[in-house]
Amino acid sequence: MGDDNTMIWCTKYILMVICVVAIALCGCALLCVGLWLCFDPTMREYTYAAEELEEYYIAVYVLIGIGGLMMLIGFLGCCGSCLENTCLLGTFFFFLMLICIAEVGGGLFAYFKQEEIETLIQTKMPTSLNKYDSDKQVKEAIDKIQLDFSCCGVNGPIDWKNTTFFQANDVPESCCINQQTGERSCTMKLPDVNTDTDFTSLGISPDGCANSLYKALQSNVTLVAGLVIGIGAVQVLGMIFSMCLCCAIRNSDKNYPV
Repeated sequence: MGDDNTMIWCTKYILMVICVVAIALCGCALLCVGLWLCFDPTMREYTYAAEELEEYYIAVYVLIGIGGLMMLIGFLGCCGSCLENTCLLGTFFFFLMLICIAEVGGGLFAYFKQEEIETLIQTKMPTSLNKYDSDKQVKEAIDKIQLDFSCCGVNGPIDWKNTTFFQANDVPESCCINQQTGERSCTMKLPDVNTDTDFTSLGISPDGCANSLYKALQSNVTLVAGLVIGIGAVQVLGMIFSMCLCCAIRNSDKNYPV
């Protein structure tokens, strides 16, 4: 009897710490990261330049939902351990397992969709270039990307020749850079160019923006992946201790003298 009570007491408080300190706070961290990715002005401009990339925001909204749900589940597990209620603990275990499955599924989905995101950027960004002279938000987004990453066009400056903005061999000022001084200045004119043209000698950034934009989005995916892996380990601990506490409570009830 004494050993059972000691085990219940130890398991209960360990689970409470896991629920409150780990699961609830980790859920809060996921929620905050999701909100940051959703409302960060820089990321919004980056995705706006690629026609808003709905797939990126779907993943962010799922992250926000999982974070909020984890906070509620942490509270549920804490109540279950405090009250020594096997029903609440079983519910806590069930929902925690569902979140773990969702995280694994989401991770696999993100991994296998990486190339598709890169393809979407390559496909959608030319549409944004065509809106450069007619949509102020698109213009600001593309200028920011070209300035931040010292790039020009989707795959290179030659992409501007296929846009409605292109007039008299012009490229946007954000494409221009003086490699010696770091000051942005060039003629903003494209001669009869091809893929072998030395754009740097013209004062124009030679690299395209699609790859840089993809790498920026990918760095956020890596951040989230690392966070989810750490949280997953905490969730497994939560499931283990919730089952241990359930078993200890049931054994204690069986051994309790009538």
